[in-house]
Amino acid sequence: MLAAVPMVEAAAVSAGNLVIYRVGTGAAALNSTATAVFLDEYTPTGAFVQSIPVPTTGATAMTAVGNATTEGTMSVSGDGSRLVFTGYRKDAGGTSPSSDTALVSNRVVGMLGLDGSVDTSTAITDAGGSLRSATAASSTSPIYIGASTGLRYVAAQGAGTTSTLIDSRNSRQVMQSGGVLFAGNGTTILPKVQSYGAGPTAATVATPVITLASTDVINSFWFADLSATVAGDDTMYAVNQFTGSILKYTSDGSAWTASGSFTASTAANVTGIVGDSGVDLYVTNASTLFKFSDTTGYGGVMAGAATSIATLSVANTAFRGLAAFPVPEPTVAVLGLMASLVGLRRRR
Repeated sequence: MLAAVPMVEAAAVSAGNLVIYRVGTGAAALNSTATAVFLDEYTPTGAFVQSIPVPTTGATAMTAVGNATTEGTMSVSGDGSRLVFTGYRKDAGGTSPSSDTALVSNRVVGMLGLDGSVDTSTAITDAGGSLRSATAASSTSPIYIGASTGLRYVAAQGAGTTSTLIDSRNSRQVMQSGGVLFAGNGTTILPKVQSYGAGPTAATVATPVITLASTDVINSFWFADLSATVAGDDTMYAVNQFTGSILKYTSDGSAWTASGSFTASTAANVTGIVGDSGVDLYVTNASTLFKFSDTTGYGGVMAGAATSIATLSVANTAFRGLAAFPVPEPTVAVLGLMASLVGLRRRR
């Protein structure tokens, strides 16, 4: 089925569905060349919905390094209106874009809207190395990017934009929570997750959040708000690629403490959806989408193993990162209507 996916015309994406960053058309082996990117939509049960192709040639091209397993991490914009992802301004089939300077192959930040539209207009001209991830508050706000050459601030979206170095350490996932910037790191670099405060625009000293062994690798993480008594996001789920596990951390508003883990073999990326019964976590490795339900709540110690719910069946393709548009909260008007209907039903 996926062999024909690139021909499908993009439709609107359903809030609450998963969008997975996929590389490769299946026609050629994945290597260091510039490779086509697709945004595949799946239901929370693992059913394939559609594939949205990202432009592969010309002024709007955004490709990936086909075999770069640390690239393709996705995030949700702060206002929930966009899914944010990254790549390179190089036509598919070209030599390794991450080896080019940013002037030769601009680093691109793409955004996907709920209507299925893809915007790859933001191109950065001074951020070299391998580009892993990006985060933004909205479709027009400043951007932060995580790359092998460091964490950087991008003041303006659009073509030909430049960046400012925040931290020179090799970065993986970058994410904003409550306006605070967080970043994760790979091997040899400590801490594994750190924060930089609210809206840094210049070199900033990081504050450690999670410190593990130097061999551990936090490639991706995701936040949730599970406690009514702690302001903002209070729970973090993080992929430890070295141990093949997803770690849970709980915040009391000042410090983060470990709250268990579950097994997800060769996991690279994680996202989640908060529901009435807890958190449904979704994890990808190169070929599989996994699910794990954490019903232990705020501060609860989770354990177990993830279950496979979807698998890529086409050779020479690979999953990378994933994210989901949040399901909107009911408005005051809708809640009022629901209350009226309940009252009417009771009167009857």
